[in-house]
Amino acid sequence: MKNSRLFIFIVCTFLVACNFSKGVKKDLNTGLLASYNGFGVDDIYLADQSDNRLNTNKVAMGAVVKIIADGVVNYVTKEGKVFPGCTIILTDTAGKEILNVPDAFSDLTDGKPQNEARALKATLTTGNPMVPGETYHFKAIFYDKLKKENTITAEVNLQMQ
Repeated sequence: MKNSRLFIFIVCTFLVACNFSKGVKKDLNTGLLASYNGFGVDDIYLADQSDNRLNTNKVAMGAVVKIIADGVVNYVTKEGKVFPGCTIILTDTAGKEILNVPDAFSDLTDGKPQNEARALKATLTTGNPMVPGETYHFKAIFYDKLKKENTITAEVNLQMQ
């Protein structure tokens, strides 16, 4: 009996030490589908320029649209800083890339305090060559530059108005 308690304690300690998180979230209003691996995330959603949650994927030309991941945890830290990265990809219905930004956070070379990296935002300004009436696929991949396996991938089809 004593050995089984010790084994359970060791297993529980090991699981807590791992800080592992994996999951999927879907917004039924906008169609935003997100998956995360390694990171933990409280919420992920489509937002307007003012970070207000959108309840539709219909977007006016010239509008700013964001994918926001909120409550992001489980970064690897280096000297008290974290180093998030963000890839933004926009494609048309045929899969042709219109935009590909490998690291929208490339200016964060010195990192940032972990509490300032709890909310990650991928921002897209709609416009030319996008066409009203067409649908476009907006994808954001957030990652930890110190542990690239830690990712949050979010994607949504935007219907341009």
